[in-house]
Amino acid sequence: MKKVHFFIWLLMIIATIFGIYGQSLAYFVDEHMANTNPPIYFLTIFTVISVCLYLVILLFAYLMIKVKKFDNKFNIIYIYGFGMIGFCVSLWSVFVCAMWWG
Repeated sequence: MKKVHFFIWLLMIIATIFGIYGQSLAYFVDEHMANTNPPIYFLTIFTVISVCLYLVILLFAYLMIKVKKFDNKFNIIYIYGFGMIGFCVSLWSVFVCAMWWG
């Protein structure tokens, strides 16, 4: 049970870091790779990964609730709490990515 919670929280932290700090990570990857791709492609990759991780978290939490792996006290936290955090961070990262693309 604790491994499931740890896994969900770990995915949540990774998705939030990719969503909020995607622009900085794109510049970092661009500087440290001997690649000729512009950083906009890296930002797009980080944004897509972030949004997909949030969707996986919500799906995983929903499936764990359906098979009764979570207590009832965690249902609202995982579905609504993570959903709202995921929605806000995803909205921000998609906005930043759209502004980069022009």
